[in-house]
Amino acid sequence: MDISELHRRAEAGSVVAQSILGTCYLEGIDVEINYEQAFRFLSSAARRGVPRAIANLARMYAGGLGVQEDIHGAIRLYEVASASGEFLAQIELGRIFSRGIGVPIDSVAVTRWYSAAIAQADAVAECDDLREARDYVRRATGEKSVDQS
Repeated sequence: MDISELHRRAEAGSVVAQSILGTCYLEGIDVEINYEQAFRFLSSAARRGVPRAIANLARMYAGGLGVQEDIHGAIRLYEVASASGEFLAQIELGRIFSRGIGVPIDSVAVTRWYSAAIAQADAVAECDDLREARDYVRRATGEKSVDQS
């Protein structure tokens, strides 16, 4: 990945470059992890409505990654991203409500968020996140196990 080109495009206002570069800094992809830079670029893209950037900001707040941990702020951001169909935000909301992370366990909310993620199965690659959602909903609704692979 050409980080210097991403920087140039991000500084010029490209929300795609801002979102990608912010994610690179958040995860240490081709750069050292730098939460300050991640926050700067992700915030810029999020202000312009990029769902993946919003979800990654939520992740920063949920984990206290370079920012003060704020699970309720993270939930709000995940909900915004989820409303735009952001698969990973829906998965994270399912996890938060299934584990009671800063909120009471809420099986109705878990089923709602995991079901929203499952509804996108045709648009996402088969992955552990999708299997986790399917397994939870299957158990919650009493469906028989069917191999989805």
